[in-house]
Amino acid sequence: MGETGLRVTCFAEDHASNFGDDLNRWMWTRLLGIPLDVDDGTLLLGIGTVISKSMVPPAEKYIVLSSGVGYDALPVDFGGPKWEILAVRGPLTAAILNLPPEKAVVDGAALLRLLPECEPLPESDRAGIVFMPHYDNLPDGNWREVCAIAGFEFLDPLADSEQTVQRIRRAKLVIADAMHAAIVADALRVPWIPVALSPQSNTFKWLDWTLSLDLPYLPTLIPPSGLIEWLRNQSLRFWGPTYYVADLTPASAMKRYRQVMRLKAWKYWPAWRRRAVQVTYSIPGKLLRSAALSGFKRRRDAILTRRAAARLCEAAELPSYLSKESIFASKCEKIVNLLHTLRPL
Repeated sequence: MGETGLRVTCFAEDHASNFGDDLNRWMWTRLLGIPLDVDDGTLLLGIGTVISKSMVPPAEKYIVLSSGVGYDALPVDFGGPKWEILAVRGPLTAAILNLPPEKAVVDGAALLRLLPECEPLPESDRAGIVFMPHYDNLPDGNWREVCAIAGFEFLDPLADSEQTVQRIRRAKLVIADAMHAAIVADALRVPWIPVALSPQSNTFKWLDWTLSLDLPYLPTLIPPSGLIEWLRNQSLRFWGPTYYVADLTPASAMKRYRQVMRLKAWKYWPAWRRRAVQVTYSIPGKLLRSAALSGFKRRRDAILTRRAAARLCEAAELPSYLSKESIFASKCEKIVNLLHTLRPL
C-alpha cells in the first residue's frame, strides 16, 4: 500500500469505544507504521466482531484481517470484488462465511505481543487479580462494589485501552466477561478465567476465539450484582436477543447465531423490541428506582452484590487458562505474514 493510509473500523457507541475495539485505534498504527486516519478509500476490519452490515461504512475496498461475526447480518455486498479477506478470527466465523479453514487464524489483538511495551513480564513482576465485565453490564451492574468486596481490581471496559493493557500485563490473574480482556491476557501470558454475567454473553464469539487456539471455553456463571441488573437479565428473553447457549458447543452457538439473524431480519422486530423493553424493563425499572421502593432496592442490592462477589471469588479459585506457546506463536506468525500484504514491517 506504499505510503498511503487506510481507515480502520471499530465499534463505538455514544462516542465511547469499548476495550477490544479501542485497540484498533493505536495497535495497527504502531505495527504497520502507517496512519489510520487517512481516507484513501480502503477500510480495514481488524479487531472485534465488526463484520456486520450495521458497522461497516461505505468504502471503495475492504480488507478483513482477524475480524469476526457474531452480532449482526453480513454487509450486503460481503465477499464481492471490493472485499479482500486475508483472515478471520476463528473457525466459526469461517464456517458462517463459507471460507476455507485456513482463513481462520486468530483475533488480531494477539499481535500486541509484537510491541516492545507489551513484552510479557515474569510472574515475579506481576500481582493482583483484575476483573473486566462486558460494557453492556456497566449501566445496571454494581461491579465496582463487587470487586471491592472480593478484593479484586475492577477494569473498566470503557477506560483508556493502552492503560488497561498495561494493567493486564502486570496482573497475576485476569477474570474476564469481556472477551478481549482474556485475549489480551493470553497474548501477554497472563492466566485468565472466563465468566458469563448475562444471557447476552456471546458464546459464538468466545468459542470462535478459543477454538482458534485449541482452548476450551467453560465459563463460570456469575449472578447479577444488583436488582436492576437482575431485572434486565430476566427481561432479555423478551427483547434480547440473547447469545449465551448452555451446552457451549460450536453447533449450538452457530444455531443460535442463525436464529438471532432471522429474528433481526423480521420486519416487526424493531417495533416489538421497543415495546418489550418498555413493558418488561423500563417501566418496572422505574418503579424499582422510585422513592417508595428505595429501602427494598437497597436491601436487595446489598444481598445480590455480596452473592456476586462470593461467586466471583469462587471462580478465581478455578483452574486458569493459557494457550500453548507453540500454538499461539504459530497463529501470530500467520497474521504477521499477512501484515506484509498491507505494508512490510
